[in-house]
Amino acid sequence: MKRSHLAAAAAAVLVLASAACSGEGGGADGPIKVGSINGITGLFQTPEVPQAVKAVFDEVNAAGGIGGRKLELISKDDAMNPQRSTEAAIELIESEEVVALVGSSSAVDCGLNRATYSNAGIVSVPAIGVDPACFTSPNIAPVNPGPFKLLTAMLYYASETLKHDKVCMFYTTLPGSGGGIDAAIKEWSDLTGKTLTVKDTSVGQGDPTPYLVKAKGAGCQAVLYNAQVGPWFAQAKTQGMQDVDFIMGANSYTDANAEVIPEGMNAYAGTEWQPYTDETLPGNDRWARVVDGSKIQKTAFSQGAVMAADVFVQVLKTVKGPITRASVTEAFKTMRPIDYPMVGTPYVFGPGEAHNPIEGSRFVKVQDRKWQVLPEDFIVPGRK
Repeated sequence: MKRSHLAAAAAAVLVLASAACSGEGGGADGPIKVGSINGITGLFQTPEVPQAVKAVFDEVNAAGGIGGRKLELISKDDAMNPQRSTEAAIELIESEEVVALVGSSSAVDCGLNRATYSNAGIVSVPAIGVDPACFTSPNIAPVNPGPFKLLTAMLYYASETLKHDKVCMFYTTLPGSGGGIDAAIKEWSDLTGKTLTVKDTSVGQGDPTPYLVKAKGAGCQAVLYNAQVGPWFAQAKTQGMQDVDFIMGANSYTDANAEVIPEGMNAYAGTEWQPYTDETLPGNDRWARVVDGSKIQKTAFSQGAVMAADVFVQVLKTVKGPITRASVTEAFKTMRPIDYPMVGTPYVFGPGEAHNPIEGSRFVKVQDRKWQVLPEDFIVPGRK
């Protein structure tokens, strides 16, 4: 071979090697780097989430890793700050060269970084999807139903399980969530042929009396509600609304909220995973073992973290050949559905432009100031 041809060949090899290092993420040796963007400080704090993901990875590493390679979690705290969230995504992709993002729990990540993930050809499997962008992006697929699929399930539970004709909604609408709420209501209406008796999405943090008076006057039998729990139920009891079924979302499913609901009130909550307050439920034994072993706080968010990590490990084991960003993305885009007992439907990423694979909810009710799991299994709208 002539010297010019040798030089050209060498240059080509260098270009390909450079592309593999900068664009692929990962390599044949060393740890498999995995990124995550979480709220550790700021308004939306979920420190237990990266702790639980790491606990799963530690478990895998103790058993020999993946093909002899260790899993390394690199979590960035965005403090719910848009600039920090954007910088965190770029650092993870370009500097750390992670092969995927797993177990993110940021309230702003999806909306800010969806294009970045698509352009980089990297997948994100959040533990907690919050805003609509988490469920309408080609390279993001959370392991939770999210607030809008959950809302459809709550409406369906009110009308089809509790058999109420007059279902009402009194919600605080966050910026950017109005379209998701409308889509959830439409999905329920299309399935049931029913419409809301009252829809009020202007509820604030002040005196709830005007909203409760409005609900009572409209004869609401079930009220979906998502603002402050204590003042709302205290005033509802004053208004004599003990015969109304109040249904709240997963964010209200906490021990602290159960303790402030007055006796005699009908307070329900929809959960995104198996109710975490009952460790005997399918899948919860696995989650409890992981978080107990690492002394991590038991929350629904940590359930999502364990599930995201478990799903990632299961898909990673299907990769043939080198584990790189491209091969991991391909594995998720072509994966078979995974039945995971903590949720109502199988998890699958797939090739689509939007992903909301987990649907349905289990419901809990306050009894004696504690949450009690109701006997129905997951309520998945439209499923018999």
